[in-house]
Amino acid sequence: MDGTAKAHQGEYGVQPGVLVEVPQVTTLLGAFSEYCGGYALMSTNDHGLRVALSKREDNTVKVFNASKGERKKFQLSALKERKEDKWASIVKAVCQVLLSAEIPISGFDMTFKGQSAVADAPSITAAIVSGMIFGLNSLYSLGLDANTMMRLSFGANRYTTKYGSRLRDLITLFTAESGRIIFFDLESYDYHSYEYPFVSESGIGSYFIDCALPEDELSSEVEIFREQCIKAAKLTKEAIGAGEKLKGLTERGIRHLHLPLAEDLKRTISFVVEDSAFACKGLDAINAKDATAFGKIFTAEQRNISELADLTSPEVDWLVKRGIEASGVKGVTEISVGISGTLVALIEKDAVDQYRAQLEEYERIFGFHPIMREYVPSGGLREISEDEYSSL
Repeated sequence: MDGTAKAHQGEYGVQPGVLVEVPQVTTLLGAFSEYCGGYALMSTNDHGLRVALSKREDNTVKVFNASKGERKKFQLSALKERKEDKWASIVKAVCQVLLSAEIPISGFDMTFKGQSAVADAPSITAAIVSGMIFGLNSLYSLGLDANTMMRLSFGANRYTTKYGSRLRDLITLFTAESGRIIFFDLESYDYHSYEYPFVSESGIGSYFIDCALPEDELSSEVEIFREQCIKAAKLTKEAIGAGEKLKGLTERGIRHLHLPLAEDLKRTISFVVEDSAFACKGLDAINAKDATAFGKIFTAEQRNISELADLTSPEVDWLVKRGIEASGVKGVTEISVGISGTLVALIEKDAVDQYRAQLEEYERIFGFHPIMREYVPSGGLREISEDEYSSL
């Protein structure tokens, strides 16, 4: 499969002036904890998006989504969002935020490709806006520093309705360091990075498993659940009053509060506060380099995903159950990378081949071809000279 640079050359007949690697934002624990102002463990991984840019001599912007084979074209003088824009509204929003800040850009050709091109709305937005601004800063020698680029990236949210990015995703993209994980307080947005110890060289590695589910298998359920989280958080906050913070609640405490909430909303807010609490416990396990404790947190998180959030599927349940039963597997859970059906497993080095054999059985039973790869936290946005991962 051709890389992004080659796709750009084929589409526009010119080599890209800038090629940017946008890593994939990874939330190990705390994907839903924003609804209680809680905590999250985040990083990036080396799958994501590649953005290629080249200058034009007019004010036309042409964009090629090489992952979907879709094309969009507009003028910098006509940036009004339209219903048919879809993902192109993100590109327009970036142009609007730059021009409103009186940052000089002209027309350009753009190509992007990668897993994040088919991710959920917040993830594809964060990838495109950050990759565009980072790339245009280089292409036009704008001299913007990381904080300014981050601010502009988040500011693009003002110019698009359906597609908005999360601030924590953008911070992660601009500040991530190789081999380190970021712990966020999503109330204050304080964040600190820590060494991630669970890599294969240590004897116990972390592995992503892409279950290869259909693109929309769980995405609509996640979107509905997020709306439920907003409702549950609002009603719970009203019930407990201003003196107590949501992130200070516990799942057990919620059961005894006699909140005037329907049972499904009680389960939802219980999941949210536990999601936050697991991020804190996960940080403790990381700092202690305690793989057993970290694996138990994964197992508890997945139980909540299944029982409290109901964000799972028979295929995911099968892989999780078989994984937990396997010798040498410390824990397995679903994680957030913007694409549904992605798991992370904590596995002893000698048990990796055994787990790979289970994936072959999974493919035989369900007909989906899963992909397993080691997870090592990667760095942030960077300009690259060639497509190191040309298959993305």
